Amino acid sequence: MLERIRDATIEACKSFDCVYALLFGSRATGVSREYSDVDIAVKFKDSSGCLKKSLDLMSLVEKDLGMPVDVVPLNIADTIIKYEVYSSGIILFCLDYDEYMDDYINAVDEYMDFEPSFNRFYELTVREIRSASTWSEG
Repeated sequence: MLERIRDATIEACKSFDCVYALLFGSRATGVSREYSDVDIAVKFKDSSGCLKKSLDLMSLVEKDLGMPVDVVPLNIADTIIKYEVYSSGIILFCLDYDEYMDDYINAVDEYMDFEPSFNRFYELTVREIRSASTWSEG
């Protein structure tokens, strides 16, 4: 399956001026199910119009694979998504490995800078949910 995904992604990336593309999510980590979609993160050479390019690329890869595909444009992705992609992603297509490595390092650094804030927010959210749950029971 990985080779089919790689081949479809390579063909699509050639049409959309991509720098690199990564498989991430359940198909990259080996926990996918029969019904799992394919998650692909793409870095475009030019950020302008990257949402439209992502949708068009998604459509092309979906048609080729015959299964649902999600495409995330790394050019505008948030810190948490980028960290997930780079920490578990499998390179499917890459024209510039140096740029990929720079982006990888920057994504990890950015995540580590904000990790304490993310953890505090998570803990507060869990506390609020538990509090609301307790309040609704009483």
